[in-house]
Amino acid sequence: MGRTTRALLTAVTATSTVLLTAAPASAGEQTVQVNGQTRGYGGAGSDGLRVYACDTFSDNWGVRTHYTFKSSSGNLVTATIADANGVTTGCGEQSTSASAPVLTYRVCAGAAGADTGCTAWSRP
Repeated sequence: MGRTTRALLTAVTATSTVLLTAAPASAGEQTVQVNGQTRGYGGAGSDGLRVYACDTFSDNWGVRTHYTFKSSSGNLVTATIADANGVTTGCGEQSTSASAPVLTYRVCAGAAGADTGCTAWSRP
């Protein structure tokens, strides 16, 4: 095997290793699909201080991110942020308090506020 071939194989192997071990762009983001159609995405910041929902399909459905946090009294609370504007610019977004960060979240889609399909609950 010649030097050029060895150098090329080394470069390809190094690049492949980097691509396989790279972290996802947003570890706390999920895409919601219903009936094989991607409806949108949502998630929470890795620090739990931001939660969002983005509707990416013009179909009169909406996308919601349901999330949990602990209230000041220690109770587990579930809240929702939504976006139902289809492909129009802008997403639903909510900042949360450092004293009550997002603990878990899931992303759902459906018409008229219904949760026709949802992702599994996940941590940010």
